[in-house]
Amino acid sequence: MVQQVFYFLFNNIELNFITQVLLYWLIGSISFYAIGFFIEKFIKSKDNLTKKLTARVKQVKKQSFPAFTLKGIITGEIKNLIAASIILYLAPEVHRDNNLLLNFGWFLMRIVAADFCFYVVHRLFHTKSFLKIHLKHHDFQDTSSFVAGHKSLMEYIIVTITDVLPIFIFGYDITQICAWTLIGNIYNLEGHSSLSIFFIPSDFHDLHHTGFKGNYGIHGFWDRVFNTLNPLTKKVGIMFPVSLIEYKIMKFFSRIDKYNSFDNDDYESKT
Repeated sequence: MVQQVFYFLFNNIELNFITQVLLYWLIGSISFYAIGFFIEKFIKSKDNLTKKLTARVKQVKKQSFPAFTLKGIITGEIKNLIAASIILYLAPEVHRDNNLLLNFGWFLMRIVAADFCFYVVHRLFHTKSFLKIHLKHHDFQDTSSFVAGHKSLMEYIIVTITDVLPIFIFGYDITQICAWTLIGNIYNLEGHSSLSIFFIPSDFHDLHHTGFKGNYGIHGFWDRVFNTLNPLTKKVGIMFPVSLIEYKIMKFFSRIDKYNSFDNDDYESKT
């Protein structure tokens, strides 16, 4: 649906390479700060909302995120602009029809591929050889949303390269990639906020920060495949019904696991 909005806005406009880079960069940067401040300054200022949306189960000492500086913002935006230029320069542009089913399939494959690429790199970051690159991101446990962007330059470069891979495989349509960066920012900022706001299990990444292991992927698919998933304790979100569906599915599979475990125990006792 987000992509449909971008398609409506930009479909009839001729966008050259520079315009596409600027558009991609602006949407990414503006949405990053807008969503982050919405979570930190609006939602977290409401005690009733914070209490209802809190997903954290392990309480840690509160840490205040470092204040924003003009130098830090400018440096960050220069890095983002360079990254946007590299990604769109390397990735092949593909013009797709504005088909809702086709777009859904593209997003699904994009998420699976991006999740795999990020899972591999993130898990490597937690090995002895690469841990130093990643330690800056783990300066904080009781996190602000903006910890999502708190990383070393080397990690930023590696993650940018990781972002290029699935886009290079599937190509990019500017309306789809703009929608992707907006949704990605929602997930990334919520995932570091210790709140359960939208349709993504925010305590998935929160448990990674408090435990420093497991939950290496974006959504948990590859963590389930490679058995590195920390059990989620997320409260059902109130803003999107998808969280309720997710809760029902997780509960259903949990019942199946318990049933299979009971059958195995019963079989072993008889034998």
